[in-house]
Amino acid sequence: LHWPNMDQRAAACEIVGWHNILDQLNAVTIDKDEDPLIGSLVEVDLPDSGRERFLDVICGTMRRFALPVPPHSKTALQAQAELHGLPENSIRLIKVRT
Repeated sequence: LHWPNMDQRAAACEIVGWHNILDQLNAVTIDKDEDPLIGSLVEVDLPDSGRERFLDVICGTMRRFALPVPPHSKTALQAQAELHGLPENSIRLIKVRT
């Protein structure tokens, strides 16, 4: 996170995995859905970026991911809806096939 070039820093974070970085930075949970496929909305203070929010989620293949979401997201369900460009009330209706 202290790499001087921000583009290289972002690439390194993608390689290491944001979920691993969030663990190291002690991300604060804002909201946690009972469904791990919906996930948890977390917030962390990143150098040179300030407060950022991520959706910490398990995918259908049972791998863990952390996806950046808009800072105005208030719940994990709202963050999922914004990622998919769908209304919040439709997210639980989506069936995932893996």
